[in-house]
Amino acid sequence: MAHEQQSSRRSVFDPGSLCLKYRTARTTLLIALRAYLDSSGKLEDRWMTLAAIAAPESIWIELEKVWTEILHNHAPKGSYIHMKEVYRLEKAFDSDLGWNHENAFGLVNKCLIYISNLPKDQLRTFYCSVDLLAWQKLRAETYQAPDPIELCNAFCSEFVLTWYGFVYPATVINPKTDSVRYFFDRNEYFFQPFYDKWNRERKQSEATGKWSIWNAIDEVASVEMKKTPGIQAADIVAWGRNRETFAKEGDMASHLAHILRQVIPTSYVIWNEAKMRQHFKRLLYLP
Repeated sequence: MAHEQQSSRRSVFDPGSLCLKYRTARTTLLIALRAYLDSSGKLEDRWMTLAAIAAPESIWIELEKVWTEILHNHAPKGSYIHMKEVYRLEKAFDSDLGWNHENAFGLVNKCLIYISNLPKDQLRTFYCSVDLLAWQKLRAETYQAPDPIELCNAFCSEFVLTWYGFVYPATVINPKTDSVRYFFDRNEYFFQPFYDKWNRERKQSEATGKWSIWNAIDEVASVEMKKTPGIQAADIVAWGRNRETFAKEGDMASHLAHILRQVIPTSYVIWNEAKMRQHFKRLLYLP
């Protein structure tokens, strides 16, 4: 199965080579893409991960229907998936409601099995993880590393656009028929900075008359996790990756991220100390 670690360097686009329509000999397919993003970890934690899952509109319509059916047909019946609640057996997954780790993670597995069987060339997950302790250490040494929120947006949120451009490389942007739509979980650190950059890039494009890949984005919004299967799926990816950073061999769900990378096409960047030292430069060289 696909297992891909994207380069930690920014991808470079030729805007003229990108488009939202994929032309075949017989037909023209409209490409409306949706991306859902969720994170795991806080700025005061050791690791922070932002994850995204992206697919065309047609995939999401079917996924949302099946996801809801899986939740409703499970025993006990589920109303949503939130990995922190699954692991802690709290709130919607409280043991008083009939949940235990076996049936709670069994529900998660059912959803992941379904996603793993979707077309591999149309759905992809992305994530960016930052070692916050290492980042603070290197900043103290005057390394010019962007802040963790900017890093995650650049190497996860924006990677969705990179993938989009390479999947549909031989067309011309037509914002009247096609679009990319971003949906973040509510109260995410990453939403406002990404939203602000989107607006800046669009205004710059309008002022210069030069087309930008950012013009392909039609919407950036926040949504309610409990009502949005896409956010729930991104939460599984982000939580699984963050757990991978500290879980010991044999711990519950310690291999969840590894399994996801084997069965679902994934692009990711892990900013540990070594990678940051290699990628960024120091402002001052102290004795």
